[in-house]
Amino acid sequence: MQFPYQVVAYFSVELDSYKLFIEMSERNWIEESERYTSSILEDDEPTLHRFNYRSDLASKLNDEFPQYQRKSYLIMLVSIFEDFMNQLCRSVEADLDIKASFTDFTGSGIERAKQYLSKLSSLALPVSGKEWKQIKDAQAIRNVIAHAAGHIDKKAHAKQLKIIDSNDNLEAEYYARTHLNIDSEYVFNLVSAMKGFTDKLLAECEKLPNKKINKDT
Repeated sequence: MQFPYQVVAYFSVELDSYKLFIEMSERNWIEESERYTSSILEDDEPTLHRFNYRSDLASKLNDEFPQYQRKSYLIMLVSIFEDFMNQLCRSVEADLDIKASFTDFTGSGIERAKQYLSKLSSLALPVSGKEWKQIKDAQAIRNVIAHAAGHIDKKAHAKQLKIIDSNDNLEAEYYARTHLNIDSEYVFNLVSAMKGFTDKLLAECEKLPNKKINKDT
């Protein structure tokens, strides 16, 4: 079992990899769009074949496909953060010899982990900062994607609509159905928020009474 400091430090490094993956993926869509435009203008046979000789893909490559992927990023990022919080609970339970498990608490995900760590451990979670709010807001937006395929219902998703209206990098686009649009900056800001949260959490881990969590271990 990893010690709490190690769990947090490992997740911080993992976030760097996810950020690089997202950067490369976003760049890929730009390059694909440029390649597609060139194939039409230059009538390049190999590149035309790459796109199945279609001349109607501009909006898909510039908008629709990147939206699919950004929604996938959001689901992925919130999922790995929930897993990280659960793993931290397991580590703190073992390291501080707590006699109860986080699974004994009601609820699930991030909020259950927060309750467990706040009530049963001496680890001070930095949940009063803007990073935690960004993460919790992202969790709410993730639920629209995971449970409604990104389609927004005014009554069922009133909370999410408030988050969307207050964020320049989110949009509720109204057609036959209202659907969520995510700017790439939103995803990068979420990674930064998670990174900021873990940086603060590392400092709190160093204050735990068990010396085994020392980062030099």
